[in-house]
Amino acid sequence: MHFLTRQRLHLARFHPLMKVLLTLYIASVLAGLWVASLKYTDRAPWSIDGVTDYVAGSVEAADDDPFGGVFAGLEGEALYEGKTRRELVDIVHPHLFSIPILLFVLGHLLHLTNLRDGWKLGINVTAFTSMLTTFLLPFAVIEHRALAPGLYVSGVAMFVSMLALCLIPLWELWFATPGEGFNALPRPPGRAPPHGGHRADDMDGGAPDAE
Repeated sequence: MHFLTRQRLHLARFHPLMKVLLTLYIASVLAGLWVASLKYTDRAPWSIDGVTDYVAGSVEAADDDPFGGVFAGLEGEALYEGKTRRELVDIVHPHLFSIPILLFVLGHLLHLTNLRDGWKLGINVTAFTSMLTTFLLPFAVIEHRALAPGLYVSGVAMFVSMLALCLIPLWELWFATPGEGFNALPRPPGRAPPHGGHRADDMDGGAPDAE
């Protein structure tokens, strides 16, 4: 938050040590996102039908497998049992406390890029909205299977928006040319900062820019 109250701040202006720290953080988030995708795709197909069966349970019965396959001995039983309300509560509860913090940090980093404000707003709103939909909509899907396509769309939107929140700051950390920068406390042109505030020149160690 301290960084965001200073004018002309851009990720490319950060000290190399800070760049390395942020790169390690973003790489860790990307690794977690990859493992999360594996965790789901190992349990159900990544499709509308797969999402529906995984959350609400399958209406399709398994055929007996005489060769001892995965569904051997399950003849006549559903391929997917689906989630109970109690299971969903156990899954959603920790995620709704942890993922907003993750998005909050990544959203701040996104603000320190050259991306247009409209794109920044759109990506952040999409990330938070899709996150809430992804974790809250299953409570309705277990009762109304027809809502599952919305859950699939929100899951894709959350995945894509989180990729954007990671990859755009990562690129701008190392390869972008600092633009105008971001100022979390915009002031009218020519107005002096409040007493004790930071001037734009403070970004370069307190020395004013050469004329």
